[in-house]
Amino acid sequence: MPVHLLVQQPGREHLPFLQLNPRRGHSTWFTKSKNGISRSINQMMYSMLRFGYPKWSVIPSDERELWFRQFAQEFNWHSDLTETVRKKFNEKAMDSYTKQINAWKTVWQKNKKPRFINGGVWEQLIAHWEREDTAETSSRNSRNRKSDRGGKGMYVHNLGACSMSTKEDELIEANDGNPVDRLQLIKVAHTNKTTGQIQDPVIRGVVDLVEAEIVSQSQPLSDDGDSTGASTNLSLLQKMRWLKRKGGRLVGLARRASLYPASSSQAPYADPMILEELHDKDERIGALEEQNTTILSENATIRSENATILAELASQKKFNTEIMQKLDRLMSSSSS
Repeated sequence: MPVHLLVQQPGREHLPFLQLNPRRGHSTWFTKSKNGISRSINQMMYSMLRFGYPKWSVIPSDERELWFRQFAQEFNWHSDLTETVRKKFNEKAMDSYTKQINAWKTVWQKNKKPRFINGGVWEQLIAHWEREDTAETSSRNSRNRKSDRGGKGMYVHNLGACSMSTKEDELIEANDGNPVDRLQLIKVAHTNKTTGQIQDPVIRGVVDLVEAEIVSQSQPLSDDGDSTGASTNLSLLQKMRWLKRKGGRLVGLARRASLYPASSSQAPYADPMILEELHDKDERIGALEEQNTTILSENATIRSENATILAELASQKKFNTEIMQKLDRLMSSSSS
């Protein structure tokens, strides 16, 4: 049974529900943490991994589909969202798989073995790690990560296992349900609780720049009224424009924050929640179009297979007719 039909079956109401616009306490999504998705995928790595594949992308598609079907046994969603869920599941599984393989490699480097791992899988992974080309690739990737972002090193945050989206939900809840300043979100996510400092140099530079701009724009009007400073009540939209960087992404923020407009200062304000809803609807439409294309492709395949079967039946029928004719001739000659 295809997964999009599986999720339509009755008796699934008790499963955690996935929704593009999750409601806290009622539904969840892949951007959230502490919802069981990562735990589900990690458990599959112990129970369903058949071979020591070094990375997710080389796992055969039929095996990845088995993982997704298992995921559909543990989570529920509207069937028309299946292709979107499949895409997000693969992205999440790839990330989790990479982290788990690296964790296992660290254990191996300490001459230890993870508990509960399949023995054959472990031996195959060791054989992969011991290869000379694997060691060279690993060393090169490590150097590249450390020299990333113009020598500023790897990206650092202080969220732990909490996602940016979940941290934002927590701040909103602590703020009596009111939206939080995205600059505050960035600072909370990247400030070390022990030192009180932002560790990531890129993020620290951006925050310092934005705060300096806020001070500059917040200067009160001079007596002659010629000050170019703005009101001290700076809008969230202004701060989002200052946080904007090339490519339309926001430094240190998840997709939700990146939906804030950042065009010229003359541009009208657009409600970010409306923009997000439109984006999510576009995703659902795209998923439906993809699903429809898949169905049409499957139907074409079925028609082709049926045509092949009919041709084979016709050939078999012709062969049977020829055999019967030969038998008739033999019977006639023997009787005469």
